This record gives sequence, C-alpha cells and structure tokens, in this order.
Amino acid sequence: MLHLEFKGVYSTFESEQSSAPAEQGKRYWLVWFTDNDTVMIQALSTQLTVAGAQYRLRIEDFMHRFMEEPDVLLQPQVLAHAHLVEHEARSLPDEPYKFVLKDKHGGDVTPELVSSSEALEIARREAEKFAEEQKTPENVAKNLKASFEEALVALENGDRRNALKVLTRLADSKEGIVPEHKHVFADFGSNLRKQKLPAAALQHQLRVVEMSPEDDHALFNVARVYYDMGDFGNTIRYLNRAISLNKNLRPAQRFLEYVRSEGRSEK
Repeated sequence: MLHLEFKGVYSTFESEQSSAPAEQGKRYWLVWFTDNDTVMIQALSTQLTVAGAQYRLRIEDFMHRFMEEPDVLLQPQVLAHAHLVEHEARSLPDEPYKFVLKDKHGGDVTPELVSSSEALEIARREAEKFAEEQKTPENVAKNLKASFEEALVALENGDRRNALKVLTRLADSKEGIVPEHKHVFADFGSNLRKQKLPAAALQHQLRVVEMSPEDDHALFNVARVYYDMGDFGNTIRYLNRAISLNKNLRPAQRFLEYVRSEGRSEK
C-alpha cells in the first residue's frame, strides 16, 4: 500500500537563478512524501486555496526545485483537504501513477496520469504561467497590498524592525509598477500617517510624487507628512509646489497660512 505523509507547504520560483526569489514568481504547493522515494504535489492558488490535480515527482527532482515554507498558514478547509488526501490515497501500481481522491467539495478526483519527469515539467510550466500572471497591474496591486498587510500584522505583533524593512522594500518596488499604482502607494502613505509612522509614510507619498510629479494632491500629502516630522521648510516647499499647480487647492492654501502664522518657517 502506498502511504502518504503530508509535509505542508513548499514553493517554486519562476527562475532558479533569481537574485530575489521572494519578490516575484513564487508559487505555493501542498506536498506529501510517499514511501517509495517520490513526492506528490498539488498547486495552490494566489489565495492559498486548492488549485489543480495532484502530480508525482522523484524525490531528487523535488529537492532540487522546491523550498519549504513553514510560515505559510493554510485555511482550515485546505488543511482538511490535505489530510483527507493523505488518508484516502489508495494502493495502486506505481505505473501508471493514479490516485482516487476526494476534492475539497467531497467529490471523487482522478488526477491526470503522468510520469515524474512530465510532472516536473508541468510544475515548471505552471510556475512560469503563474509568474506571468503576477505581473499584470491588477495582481501587482494585490501583491503590494498583501505585503502591506503583512507589515501591519508584524507591527501589531511588535516586530517593528522587520515591518519597517517590508515597508521600505514596498516603497522601492519597481517591477510591474505602472502609473495607476500611485493610488496604492497613496493609500499606504495615508494609512502609515494614521499609524504615527511619518518616516515610512513619507517614503510612500514621495513615491506617488515620483510617479506623478504634477499631482497637486500628492504634493500636498507630502507636505502634511513633513509637517508631522517637524520639517517645516519642506512643508512650505511642497505646499508652494502644490499651489503653483492648482491655485484653487484651498486646503493647501489654508495649511500654508497656518504654518506661516505659527512662525514655524521662513516667511
């Protein structure tokens, strides 16, 4: 009888030579080890739900390609699926590879019959397709927001150092970024300002200005963060830039009058 042992979540990348594999192209897989030097894998979607059939790989192919992800948390229904597969796999000859399994809805599943080398190629093609999908503006925005939420969770858990590292990396993101993403960075900056993290907020608001230097509201938002930081010279500078682009930007005009009335900068 073939025995499966669920090992958790592993990942593959678009390119094994990637200098920053955690940035783009990552795909997650459920992984089971067997008792005959093979591994069974099943892809997960971007939302970490079950996606696709199970495939078998030789252990040496698996070890060369996959990386363990012990910190990835699965939803209860996905874990239930993983353990159901582990316990309901039935004994069949090694050739061809075939399992009668239950999907996440309780229905019977008969995965495609493939050899281990074919399965590895399928996994690579799927990883490449997944990486391409991640480069669409919509998915880039989703991934940025997901990383931002992870940083906020880290802050809540007291891991300020790593949270700020993630936030800085987000502000410096280049791959796949298009002008429409300025709204994502603006939201990040606004949120971080509310979190009383002006330095991090400034990084994101300046990124908006970099992407859209003629955006008067973006310049105004930068001025507000500089004010929070006590940098009144830059506050005035960015307010003047915003007003020069939009003479009717009343909030910026009122703010400029207030700063000057407080005597906090050169007149």
